Amino acid sequence: VSSKSEHLYKHHFIENYVSENGTDPMTGERPTEEDLIPIKTSKPSTASPCPATLTSIPVVLHTLQNEWDALVLERYSPRTQ
Repeated sequence: VSSKSEHLYKHHFIENYVSENGTDPMTGERPTEEDLIPIKTSKPSTASPCPATLTSIPVVLHTLQNEWDALVLERYSPRTQ
């Protein structure tokens, strides 16, 4: 985290950018080591992988069709009541 611009950067990306350009990408000022505050997490957050059932195009299209049908039915039901 940059204390000047209050933006979150990946550590090696901001170091490379500052070494090449000499400035913070958002403020245009030269950051010092004290301006870059490291953040530590207990475990890396990763997205869960796509289920194996959604790996083919026909299955994805069928799933999208089912979701669309459910959405339309949900929107139509209150109007008929």
